[in-house]
Amino acid sequence: MQLISVEKPILSEAVAIIRKAAPMMEEVELLVDAASRLSEPFLLVIVGEFNSGKSTFINALLGRKYLQEGVIPTTNEIMLLSYSDVDSESAERCERHPDGQYMCYLSAPILKEMNLVDTPGTNVILQRQQRLTEEYVPRADLILFVLSSDRPLTESEVGFLQYVQQWKKKVVFVLNKLDLYRNSNELEEATAFVKENARKLLNTEDVILFPVSSRSALEAKLLYSNNDGREHYGKALFNDPRWRNSKFHDLEHYLLSFLDGSTDNGKERVRLKLETPIGIADRLLTSCQRLVKLEYEKAIDDLTSIKDLVSDANNYAVKIEADSDSWQRQISSLIARAKSRAISLMESTLQLSNIDLIFTYTLTGGKGTPTKVTSFFQNDILSPSLDDAANLLSEYSTWLGSTNIREANIYVECFHERWGVLVAQEQRAPLEKNELVDEGEKLCVKALDGFSASAAAKVFEEEIREVALGTFGGLGVAGLSASLLTSVLTSTLEDLLALALCSAGGFSSVV
Repeated sequence: MQLISVEKPILSEAVAIIRKAAPMMEEVELLVDAASRLSEPFLLVIVGEFNSGKSTFINALLGRKYLQEGVIPTTNEIMLLSYSDVDSESAERCERHPDGQYMCYLSAPILKEMNLVDTPGTNVILQRQQRLTEEYVPRADLILFVLSSDRPLTESEVGFLQYVQQWKKKVVFVLNKLDLYRNSNELEEATAFVKENARKLLNTEDVILFPVSSRSALEAKLLYSNNDGREHYGKALFNDPRWRNSKFHDLEHYLLSFLDGSTDNGKERVRLKLETPIGIADRLLTSCQRLVKLEYEKAIDDLTSIKDLVSDANNYAVKIEADSDSWQRQISSLIARAKSRAISLMESTLQLSNIDLIFTYTLTGGKGTPTKVTSFFQNDILSPSLDDAANLLSEYSTWLGSTNIREANIYVECFHERWGVLVAQEQRAPLEKNELVDEGEKLCVKALDGFSASAAAKVFEEEIREVALGTFGGLGVAGLSASLLTSVLTSTLEDLLALALCSAGGFSSVV
């Protein structure tokens, strides 16, 4: 009990570590259960292939026909046999749990210090993968493996032993149906075969094997247990040749010695009991370590992939910025051409040969219909430039959207391949036009649509009239021309063109 009080906190710490390192590892409940059962009786799990004589062996061990003909039904499910302190067959019972397991309460004396687990045949276990392989083998303090003399170590038995070896459980072999051998040489040959193969399968030199005849032992026990004078039961049983020939006494003595804490086997029972949860913890922690290592390596690979994606995105940003500069240069070139045409128009218009235009501005006092120059400015310079800007903007938006979509789909595909669970189903479809690009295009088109070329031309004309009216008297025609060139062309015309085309240029530079 002192050792248990020391061991339980360590096991609790192991459970906490396993749950933190591997939250999805359901086997941790095996460790929790085994730790909670440290104070319970020794757990002896009996396994064997179907028709190996396992039921007869358990009946002989318990001293009565409990299995098949007794209160325990014939079943392929797991049965846990525990002690009932009422020595009455009516009080002995079996209860079937919803999961199919039977809990049987019997008055057999050996169950006072030891719980037995009867299992389906190993061939049934491996095919159906019942709870034995998941639950009772790890929890077992000792495993009794019943073999049949006519077919020891079949394929299913070998497979089951390989599973047992993973949990490093102590296994005691029972070679049943001893009376099938005709002489001692056949028996020695069979025991040597089993021991040699068991050493290889369990990776141990300490192989314990008891050849027995469970049927002969059971017949002898049933004969003397039904007679009166139970005080002479042991002596009479020992004198019966069937009991002596069954060699069951050696196995029974070995098992009963586990219940005596003063014997070596009794001390080993304590060690095995304490080692059961420790063995489970060791295996689970090893699995956790392997799992964490794999997760760590995967995380390193993921981090490398993410860094590559970020690097690709940065390179794409540099490339798209450089390509966008060429589009912006086209916008700037468009503005420069419009400005150049406007200056050429003004230079040709404000000649002395067009002095009648100046007089028109001055004599009408700034009132009248738009001049031919103003109409030319609107229809041949400003409006075509705005149309060119709108077309250029549309081409740029289409190019930018398709380029972004192509690049984004590359990233989405990469995420889908490596981290599929992180990509929502609706995001796995090919992306459509980028929302930011689409919104930017709408705003710029709206700005261009809202700009009135006729209104701009009218403002332009008013600027010319004001200059003509304000400078004609003192400057003359030459001064008026210089004033127009310095005042209008350096401010008004450039402002108007920039205002008309800034949306496209600004969109190019921002997006």
